[in-house]
Amino acid sequence: MAQDYVKLEENNGYGMIAMNKSVFQSIAEISIDDIENAVRIQETRFAKPLQVRIEKNRLYVDADIKIKYGAGVESTGELVQNKIYENILFMTGFKASEVTVNVIGFEI
Repeated sequence: MAQDYVKLEENNGYGMIAMNKSVFQSIAEISIDDIENAVRIQETRFAKPLQVRIEKNRLYVDADIKIKYGAGVESTGELVQNKIYENILFMTGFKASEVTVNVIGFEI
């Protein structure tokens, strides 16, 4: 069964601090929107362009994006990947185990 949360702190006598995967998804969406040449793909009933998985308290982020026409694919993809990783680390203090960015098209 897949987890819906990541434990940030174990039970310390008062309780446990955990974060839902929707928090990480929101951070990733904001990160993609911050990059000028990257375009976030809208979620539909059949397509989930941004997926966050938690397995054994490890975080995996998979993002499908489009690149604006004329921008460098490799540099923009790398910039998005780094931005997602850094924002998750900065906002939550949790290191993502893997951030994968797939460029699936161009925005003209």
